Amino acid sequence: MLPGCEMPEVGIREGEKLHEIMVTVEDSMTTYEYDKHFIVYPQMVWSERRKPNPSGKKVEEGFSYTSGNNTEWLSVEQIRELLKNLDLEK
Repeated sequence: MLPGCEMPEVGIREGEKLHEIMVTVEDSMTTYEYDKHFIVYPQMVWSERRKPNPSGKKVEEGFSYTSGNNTEWLSVEQIRELLKNLDLEK
């Protein structure tokens, strides 16, 4: 992302993921969608005190969220802008 920087292409490394599943089909039963994220709630609640109170929208049964079906991607320029706002001194 650094303009003018030449980087060697090393290819895929051993153990490197090519595809990632963030929400499985099995997890769709307890997954809720919010404005900018999903929450997969526990399937069992051991204590009434810790019982979740979902306020998002329940996803459809069979839903999954993977690197293969993601529709929102940042451009290089968008990533550069986000990096400019990082406080690297922390």
